[in-house]
Amino acid sequence: MSPFLSRLLPAGRGKGLTGWLRNQYRYLQFAALLVIATFSPSIHDRATRQQSARILCAAAWQTLPGYLLASILISAVLTRIVAVTADSYGLSYLALEAILRVFVVEVLPLVSTLFVAMRAVPLAMQHLSAIPGQPGPTIRDALPYAVGNAIAVAILAIIGGIVSLLVAYIVVYGFSHWALPAYARLIGQVFDPVLAIAFLAKIALFGIAVGIAPTTVVLDPGRRNAGIREMRVMVRLLLILVLIEGSFLMLRGF
Repeated sequence: MSPFLSRLLPAGRGKGLTGWLRNQYRYLQFAALLVIATFSPSIHDRATRQQSARILCAAAWQTLPGYLLASILISAVLTRIVAVTADSYGLSYLALEAILRVFVVEVLPLVSTLFVAMRAVPLAMQHLSAIPGQPGPTIRDALPYAVGNAIAVAILAIIGGIVSLLVAYIVVYGFSHWALPAYARLIGQVFDPVLAIAFLAKIALFGIAVGIAPTTVVLDPGRRNAGIREMRVMVRLLLILVLIEGSFLMLRGF
């Protein structure tokens, strides 16, 4: 960790629950610094923008083929299963709505986040890990990873959602266009203003989580084993994602 971050975010002392809570508060402070830096024009110089673009390309563009293939296959299989099951109970009109509400709204943002995380964490570990005897990474070094990965999550989630909507229509109605008006009406009913805002907010929070969590490696001591540090980052990210998803499920229940 850089001397500036060491002074600004001193390592938490203490053992047990007290030390753990102090470390979590330290991570929150670091996340707040990254968010502030994201909206600070002065820190986004040409080198930072170019590095953000490279991270975005690595996290989104290089991941896109596999992600699209997985989205198409999962969407087609789930749509077929739900459609056949619903038709057997005389509820075929609910099949597409179930796919939209469960897969597109709930599952797809999480899948896109995990796809980006699998690419983001190793890159962050490789470039942001502290090397003993050398100055550690700074906020400016970590910012491109946070911005690039967050945007990558949004891009994959939106593209995957559009592709899944097309696949679901084709599986149920084929390539005929006669059901397009009813399908468009169904999409509008499912994505009402409240759900649309919640859906976008979930994608944004997932993006922030997968953008910031890998960069917290700059706060970990450089003497730790790389595998242990990577595992800690992944566990930290998964806990954040579970909290976000659980919070949205609770809010939707009210």
